[in-house]
Amino acid sequence: MPRISLIESDMAEASAKRIMDNLQKQFGVVIDPVKALAHKPDLLRALLSLTTVADGPGDIDPGFKEVLNIRASVLNGCGYCTGMHSQMAGMHKVRAEKIEGAKEGSASGVFDEREKAALALCEESTQGVKVSDATFERARSHYSEAEVVELLGVIGVINMWNRLIVSLGF
Repeated sequence: MPRISLIESDMAEASAKRIMDNLQKQFGVVIDPVKALAHKPDLLRALLSLTTVADGPGDIDPGFKEVLNIRASVLNGCGYCTGMHSQMAGMHKVRAEKIEGAKEGSASGVFDEREKAALALCEESTQGVKVSDATFERARSHYSEAEVVELLGVIGVINMWNRLIVSLGF
């Protein structure tokens, strides 16, 4: 149950209303966490902008980005995001066993070594913020520097969402 009130589009301040109306047009729904963050439209806009960049087109497969989103969400205890990103992974044609495997992470046998390196990067940076040299070098052996930055961007953005959503009571 949310800890603060949810703002509907028709009651939102102008800038939050524009954001919410655009989300409604684009996705057919405005999720409750967005309605809560509408209390601070500038924060909401910035977070959505970061999300668009992190989860948008890049060198990393969008479906695998959803796998990372699931893994971080599980580690952070964000059931809301785990469910939402599991659905989104399915929309990206991620196989069901990989969606389930994301909940186990780098120990799961459904991922190849490249994917496991990224999942280990996700696990360490989510659980303890710092990433060991060994884990970083493992990721670097499979990904370019630009791809490592992209991976960490995806992980960092979902961690921010998780912390907001869990703290707000979703």
